[in-house]
Amino acid sequence: MSTQKLTYEVLLIGDSGNVKRNKPDELLELMKVHLPHDEASAVIFLGDNVYPKGFPSEDDPLRKDAETVLIKHHEALKDYKGKVIFISGNHDWNKGKEDGLAYFLRQQNFLKDLFKQDDIFVPENGCPGPKEFNVSDDLVIVAINTQWWIQKGNKPLGKNEGCNIENEEDFFIQLEEILHRNQFKRILVLGHYPIYSYSLHGGRYKLKHHLFPFTLYKKNVYLPLPLVGSLLPLYRKYFGAKEDLSHPRFKILRARLKQIFKKYPGLIYAAGHEHNLQFIEKYQINYVISGAASKATYVLDSKHSRFGISAKGFFKLKFYSNKKVEIEAIIVDEKNEAGELVYDGWMV
Repeated sequence: MSTQKLTYEVLLIGDSGNVKRNKPDELLELMKVHLPHDEASAVIFLGDNVYPKGFPSEDDPLRKDAETVLIKHHEALKDYKGKVIFISGNHDWNKGKEDGLAYFLRQQNFLKDLFKQDDIFVPENGCPGPKEFNVSDDLVIVAINTQWWIQKGNKPLGKNEGCNIENEEDFFIQLEEILHRNQFKRILVLGHYPIYSYSLHGGRYKLKHHLFPFTLYKKNVYLPLPLVGSLLPLYRKYFGAKEDLSHPRFKILRARLKQIFKKYPGLIYAAGHEHNLQFIEKYQINYVISGAASKATYVLDSKHSRFGISAKGFFKLKFYSNKKVEIEAIIVDEKNEAGELVYDGWMV
């Protein structure tokens, strides 16, 4: 590999909305150390950019705090010359409530003004996407809005609302067209919700969750409910809360995406949502979960898992001139400002 030229770098940082407000945040400081110096690079925030409920109105008590969170992101990137992309997660849509679109649009406008960039929060206007970025001769980045599929209330669709698609089927047609047109490039698709996950939202539970089901929501609430307690994990695994991969509406999107992705071996799908780091390889598709910017939750092992860890950190992708892609996992280390490299491998 030493003879191959590094052509593009991507940092994947998810669920960063709970960064420290009043002192340096260890994850953002770690990110700054690893920012590429070359313009041929991107820093991508994979949704849930503001906790607890996105970007509220000016009269909301949480508005000033939300502004502080995004300003902290901007300050960390002020000297960075590459591309910055934010996508939205469920928290950015007021946790899926009916007024969520207003929260999205306020964040979009604030980010545009902050970064002086129009295509900063994508897909724009709260549309489902797909949004295409041709960043190099060998790499295309495609952003989709997974929250749109399960969002309550008003969600935009059609040219009258600033979207390029007229119906749900049109979304899949346009996505296929983009992927087919770029089939000889490396393809990186961005979405907040994972397709596969060996953790909470993917329906993978520890024994303690069956014995003490309320630890799903509060880790120290050890109220024993044996047998009866299994009903909650089983419900979430097979029927799905609104934030789970088994949610009926998300299952529609998930099934179609899996079907489409299989046609493009080597495709990379990057998500956040789960608060851990996972690299899963299935059917010659690379599934990356990088949602550990603010907190860390458990991850279980699986035969398709190439790597998984419960720790605060992020993934870095390195694209080379022979179209090979190196993937690194870097986690916070209090003794080393550059963090700890805990995984270094190659994608299919």
